[in-house]
Amino acid sequence: MRTTRRQFIKTSASAVTLSMVMPKIILGQSPVTLNRRIFVMIQMEGANDGLNTIIPYSNSRYISLRPFLHFKPEEMVNNGVSTVINNDFGFHPSLVELKGFWDAGKVAAVLGVGYPSANLSHFSSTDIWMSADPTQRTGTGWIGRYADTALVGKSGLSAISFGSVLPRVMFANKVVVPNIAPSNNANNLFSNYTYQTDGRYTGDRNNQLNTFKANSTRAFDVGSFVEAIADAGMEAESGAGTLANVVNTYQSSVTYPAGNPLSNPLKMVAQVVTTIGDANIFHVRYGGFDNHSQQIGTTADQFTNKAIGAHANLLRFLSQGVKAFLDDMAEHGLADNVVVLTYSEFGRRPNENASKGTDHGEASELFVIGNAIKGGFFGAQPSLEATALSRAGNPVFTTDFRQVYAEILDKWLPNGDSPGVLNSTFNHLGFL
Repeated sequence: MRTTRRQFIKTSASAVTLSMVMPKIILGQSPVTLNRRIFVMIQMEGANDGLNTIIPYSNSRYISLRPFLHFKPEEMVNNGVSTVINNDFGFHPSLVELKGFWDAGKVAAVLGVGYPSANLSHFSSTDIWMSADPTQRTGTGWIGRYADTALVGKSGLSAISFGSVLPRVMFANKVVVPNIAPSNNANNLFSNYTYQTDGRYTGDRNNQLNTFKANSTRAFDVGSFVEAIADAGMEAESGAGTLANVVNTYQSSVTYPAGNPLSNPLKMVAQVVTTIGDANIFHVRYGGFDNHSQQIGTTADQFTNKAIGAHANLLRFLSQGVKAFLDDMAEHGLADNVVVLTYSEFGRRPNENASKGTDHGEASELFVIGNAIKGGFFGAQPSLEATALSRAGNPVFTTDFRQVYAEILDKWLPNGDSPGVLNSTFNHLGFL
């Protein structure tokens, strides 16, 4: 089967996708434009434990279902700062920075989020969240469908994914969204985003590129497939270097936390946001949330300090990473222009398991964060009573995840059309 130009672009080096759009980038363009709306999605891969993220600490069923993993109010303290919110809920103590944004009215905590007939497969449920289609019949992503209507003709860097592969949420039919894998080179996080030559012969890169250019600039039949490939390749080779030069003009006094896996991708978002005026939609992958065992740690400290272990670290990285990014946006005068959404494919079971972890569950919580957000709780916390749980023993969702998308599409993203993108109408929750 012949490969189409689009398939070639999607499956080749990341620079090739960039090649389609670089000529449209306007260097030196002011990143701050009237009514600019920046939207950043953070995917918490592996299914986050919502019950130990927004903790219903006074719920006796929560305590009885989690005799070891539950948190008491006195355990929700971080460096002397309590993360208790009210008589019913508190944030995990690792989320002290998010608690600060909550106190400032900049965090919406959406409770009981899920979808009908929950699929507890990581792969299938992720597909459902990304496509916004519980039937799994849609090949595109919900942001991709938005891009197909709202971003055609705009800079090809209007939307970017940061991670190992392009996620389905960015799959589109009419526009190409680049995916960039962050580099470990702190001085050049975009160094992976370059035209690839044979890595076995790094000293021969110039010769390989010159050969490639010579082959690609040969005369081909006008309109032929090979001409299209050659054009795309040439644009990619020059475009990758151009992007590197543009983002290198980024300056900030904000220090992103060392050793935090979210620091590099969120800093890259900031680099692009502040140097490319049309760049407004971003997706960041953040894994490690599939905590089936030792969710609170493996040392003796776990009996006296529950703010340790895998889940605590993951939430601390999230909280500190988001704060650094929002501080960066504020320094660049973009604090009012940014909304951050966290999401995960499903929650965890309400009862802890024998290995002091949690297994795959259903309804969970998510955060929407930013100056434009009306802070507070939205949706309803699912009941944990035995008679209210599903046959599988999980809380029943109360908020359809597409309600969150619909509100973002209709109230935040320019020219968003939630019925058109989501193929149905969903009530807003009121956080925007």
